[in-house]
Amino acid sequence: MDTSGLKNSCDNSFYESLFRTLAPTIRNFLIYKYKDAERAADMVQEAFLTLWKNCEKVMPDMAKAYLYRVAQNQMLKLVDKDKVKQKHIQFISKTTHKEDPQFQMEFSEFDLQIQEAINQLSEGQREVFLLNRIEKKTYNEIAEMLDVSVKAVEKRMHKALVKIRQVHKNI
Repeated sequence: MDTSGLKNSCDNSFYESLFRTLAPTIRNFLIYKYKDAERAADMVQEAFLTLWKNCEKVMPDMAKAYLYRVAQNQMLKLVDKDKVKQKHIQFISKTTHKEDPQFQMEFSEFDLQIQEAINQLSEGQREVFLLNRIEKKTYNEIAEMLDVSVKAVEKRMHKALVKIRQVHKNI
């Protein structure tokens, strides 16, 4: 293609011709290098979009190199993002102990013991405890719901926590 008469890459016919001839080769280059066909196709589209946005700054004889560089840089950014994600996923999976059967068993036993402790509370204590800790109601809201004073709610909650702590110490 003769590019001697063009001052920049903004000419529609030049741009379309460039896309038809270079898009498949850039895509294949990215697939070969990064082994991800879907992302490679996306990066080719992004590279041509970036060229179009900057077409006044890119000389036609530099367009091919510009496209390759933009596509490869975008792919490298994705690869770096993936590496960071993988590190975070590995950290989270290590810290959550999901795969540790011993941890799961101990957690299940602890959960059962806490449920038993809650069941041992008086009706008023259990009601206040669950409304506050599970449903996140304030003492004022609970007092209104139960038609009792805030002091009564505080007293029930205190007794509930004392009983639960006693059970917890025995665990």
